[in-house]
Amino acid sequence: MLGRMIDIGANLTNGQFRRDLPQVLRRAAQAGVEAVVVTGTSVAVSRQAVQLAQRHGSEGVALFATVGVHPHDAKDFDDRSTIAEMRSLIEGKDGAVVVAVGECGLDFNRDYSPRDVQIRAFQAQVSLACELQLPLFLHEREAHAALVEVLQPFVETGRLPPTVVHCFTGNEQEMRTYLGMGFYIGLTGFVCMEPRGLAVRAMVQHIPIDRLMIETDAPFMYPYSGSKTKKRSRCEPKDLKAVVQTLANSYSLHEDVVARCTTANARRFFGLDERMADSLTESKAVEPSVSTQVSGNQDEVKDMVILNGGDGEGGGQVLRISTALAAVMRRAVRVHSIRANRKVPGLRNQHLGTIELVNALSVGGILSGAQLNSKDLTFDARGALLNGGSSGGAFNVSSHTGGSVSLMIQGALPVLAFRGPSTLLTLRGGTHMGFSPTIDFIQTPLRALLARFGLSYDVEVSKRMFFPGPGGEVRVSMNQVEGEMSLQAVDLSASSSSIRRVLIRVTAFGSSATERLAEQYASALKTALVQGFNRGQGEQQLVVDVECVVESTTAAVPKAKSKYKGKKPKEKTAVSAIVVLETATGGLLSLDRTCGITECSAESLAAEMASTLGQHVSNGVCVDEHLADNVVVFMALARGTSRLRVPCKAQRLSLHLETALEVAARLTGATYRLFEDGTTTVVEVDGIGLQRQI
Repeated sequence: MLGRMIDIGANLTNGQFRRDLPQVLRRAAQAGVEAVVVTGTSVAVSRQAVQLAQRHGSEGVALFATVGVHPHDAKDFDDRSTIAEMRSLIEGKDGAVVVAVGECGLDFNRDYSPRDVQIRAFQAQVSLACELQLPLFLHEREAHAALVEVLQPFVETGRLPPTVVHCFTGNEQEMRTYLGMGFYIGLTGFVCMEPRGLAVRAMVQHIPIDRLMIETDAPFMYPYSGSKTKKRSRCEPKDLKAVVQTLANSYSLHEDVVARCTTANARRFFGLDERMADSLTESKAVEPSVSTQVSGNQDEVKDMVILNGGDGEGGGQVLRISTALAAVMRRAVRVHSIRANRKVPGLRNQHLGTIELVNALSVGGILSGAQLNSKDLTFDARGALLNGGSSGGAFNVSSHTGGSVSLMIQGALPVLAFRGPSTLLTLRGGTHMGFSPTIDFIQTPLRALLARFGLSYDVEVSKRMFFPGPGGEVRVSMNQVEGEMSLQAVDLSASSSSIRRVLIRVTAFGSSATERLAEQYASALKTALVQGFNRGQGEQQLVVDVECVVESTTAAVPKAKSKYKGKKPKEKTAVSAIVVLETATGGLLSLDRTCGITECSAESLAAEMASTLGQHVSNGVCVDEHLADNVVVFMALARGTSRLRVPCKAQRLSLHLETALEVAARLTGATYRLFEDGTTTVVEVDGIGLQRQI
């Protein structure tokens, strides 16, 4: 049976539905349509769409609405009054049914409104969507370049909310441009048409299914296949099943998979999970014929895993690990009491960015409770696909604040390891924070350690941003893996006081930052490390590689607030340093620090970092605690037994490491053992040997 479907765009306010709308909706429900988004094309039509969505619902189909002005109606657009009326509809008493701004955009095919007027109206509506962080529902016809020109600045600043190009009928290059900007593609019955839809149908296979949504554009775009009679037929939401059938043929997937994936995309895009909580239905298992199915050696457990988000580390780590492993293992997880013991409990922007990214990577999952300040989150990935039948894909995610990009990458990496090749992430947020790993940690020691498990990825830092700025940008790309993939077990338990090599990287931030400043801190670090470690090297001198980076743009470090009114705030100059040691037995020890130059001198920073690393080497540590808690997930998923010798204090592991072990065991069924040895502990994990076919 065909899975439940969501029609993301239907013109149910059109006069053709005036007499029989209840019957139309009942036929849609019988065909498997669970929700319809009613399109607003002017202020008047948007008001009708909102009222219609409020009135109907007893027919078995949930109705929602968009609010916007179509480019055809832009000639009547007034910058102040129109936006004010739109805002009133969105924020008014019936605004709960409004799920997007649109249909708005540009139409240079018919030019019913002057082009400059279209552009002005479009810009105003995009600004409103950015302000309210409501999704954008776009119309574009023969205006691709102009549309991109309007939207590009919003994309680059990370302000643009989720965006879908409705009723796409363009060419392949235009489609790739939209996907590269992070947009979704909406396909209608046009894709079914003969011969008009042939070109679009041929490019469907290049659309990652996790970026695809379906619609009817009723009463238009009837999915005819050559019959002149049917060509003149009125399209209804029930005809969505014809779109699904055509897409299933193009993807070589079961129709139910296409229906489930596009429905999950629509739920996520429009935020429908909370609104439709009463109508949620449990997803069925994926058809075994799908080539991307993930399977493990353990028996599949159908029950939901319930975690207390205030236990253990009590922060974002529980969320990152549990949602990532739920996606990989195709399980359901609920986390309650999220960050209950923190000063500001509940989900923050950086957590939402990670969770939404994991959900996007695992097509077909059902996510609920993913709102700012939420203390209860459920992620059901039992019916999800890790790549939806497509290879790779491009994903754009912003923390919307200075939230750590590194933490988002940590949450995504386990999913990426099993998702397939050619996946590209573009992430925006802070890259160097005082309370989380820096991007240098992800780029160097973590990447080196995960390579030993068999995971290969590249990190390109386009722009660095010191906390609390949101302007950093990082691209993460997964590398090709041929054939069957399983992670390899790693043994880093043999101690050594001999250091094979050392890497020092210092980044200086701010308009006052100079290469000389970075070199000053790097030189102090090198001196402290050489003095500390050469004594234990015997005749072999310590080999030290030094890298200095300067991010001198004025946006790299936000200005500090002035205590006195009338005085200009001073821009903060900061440094971030990371040191990575590799021991003779392959151990990896890393330490990173980020601070303003007024908070720590080069000498004090160098002394503190050299002392900490020296203590680790002296104690026989093979992997530092931060690297260890990041790779526990991969130890649990790998084939065989992995071992790490990590530091411990008062016979206790770090709280992050303990939490990672417990959550990984709950979600995967992997077992772990701890062997204490004074100042170190050997962590031993029996991995489950999860595999997949690419």
